[in-house]
Amino acid sequence: MRSPVCGLIVLALVACREKVVAPAAPAAAPAPAPQVSVLRSDPACVASFDAPGARERIRAPAGELKIGALAGLKDGDEENVAWIRRLVAELKRRGAGVLVADGDVGDIPDEQETLLGLLAESGLPVLVVAGNREVRSELDAVEAELRKKGARIVDLSRTRIVDLGDVTVVGLPGAFERRQLHADGACVYAQKDIDAVSAALDRIGPPALLVAAVPPRGHDGRALDVSEAQNLGDPRLVPLLRKAQFGIFGEVWESGGRAVDGRGAPVPPNTESAQLYLNPGAADRTPWPMTDGTTVAGQAALLTIRGRNATWEPVRPQEEKR
Repeated sequence: MRSPVCGLIVLALVACREKVVAPAAPAAAPAPAPQVSVLRSDPACVASFDAPGARERIRAPAGELKIGALAGLKDGDEENVAWIRRLVAELKRRGAGVLVADGDVGDIPDEQETLLGLLAESGLPVLVVAGNREVRSELDAVEAELRKKGARIVDLSRTRIVDLGDVTVVGLPGAFERRQLHADGACVYAQKDIDAVSAALDRIGPPALLVAAVPPRGHDGRALDVSEAQNLGDPRLVPLLRKAQFGIFGEVWESGGRAVDGRGAPVPPNTESAQLYLNPGAADRTPWPMTDGTTVAGQAALLTIRGRNATWEPVRPQEEKR
């Protein structure tokens, strides 16, 4: 298992092994201003919302939908594969009808094929959002091979809107700063892409679920984007939360296993909320020091949508006794 790289992070979001101490005051120190991409949208990274095949319907309304949220799958080694297989099995046991793979789905094609293949083995549709590590051309090829084997893979870089019956998903793939990228060929989104997501949310109406590998910028130590007492998310995503009632965000693994509402207040597990934004944490089995001082080794979350409200619950299988 590869060890995380220590040091200050700016949404590359790799935690160091030393214990992270939660901030003493609610308000976190301000993060440096983001180096916002002013590049044009790259059609190789993200399709237009008007492109053929940009919208797909997967299921009809059923009154309730449970979504298994995983992020940070990362490694294809034997130990991690076994762990993620357990996470997926537990999500399915709890009633998940669809899985979301939200960024860091493997650094190289072999890992991506192994890890996404694990999710596809569940028989559930798998919605994929690329983060700051996936090379777009390689991930496209991996997904094509998995589809040939019968996998139900929907990449939100290509299929921008997914109708799940009880909620409509809109994806925003990629990183928001070029310095966050971990591979040549990984993607950065631009302001034009955010504007397109905003316009799409206006058209589809509620309830909507925004899925992005990058979290919105929070304002205190309870947010989804806290690392080393700083909020590291993208401030440009905050206005989207007024249009998307629910959200799944990744990459700040130290803030994983938590949810907030539209005001940024924590939403406890199994508590209904009309606005709910979730960071499921890293599914990878590497122990991560969390902002609350604990250490968590591999986690996911179950997001349940009923009508205009949602609840969530953490999914952390117990370690098997040796």
